[in-house]
Amino acid sequence: MLAFALVATSICQQPDYYHDLHLPHDPPLYPVYHDAPVTQFSCAGRTIGYYADVESGCQAFHFCWHQRVISTKLCTNGTLFNEQFQVCDHFYNVRCGSPYEDL
Repeated sequence: MLAFALVATSICQQPDYYHDLHLPHDPPLYPVYHDAPVTQFSCAGRTIGYYADVESGCQAFHFCWHQRVISTKLCTNGTLFNEQFQVCDHFYNVRCGSPYEDL
């Protein structure tokens, strides 16, 4: 029984998440927010839709309607707003502030 426990322990070791899974880049360090931070985001010159707030590291996003911010939301901790797919997504799928590109 002890031999089985030793084998099971060595087989079930957790991966070094950021390196063994070969993620495209290391996770950024972000503060944990309880509310969306106040930033200088503006809807000026933007069409109607949702936009990531780059100043918040894309943790917050805004809904713009006729050049005005109508609402501001915060992604769940550990996720960022992906403008391409209009969802909060894993950090490794989002390039905050960059044009859409395949990751």
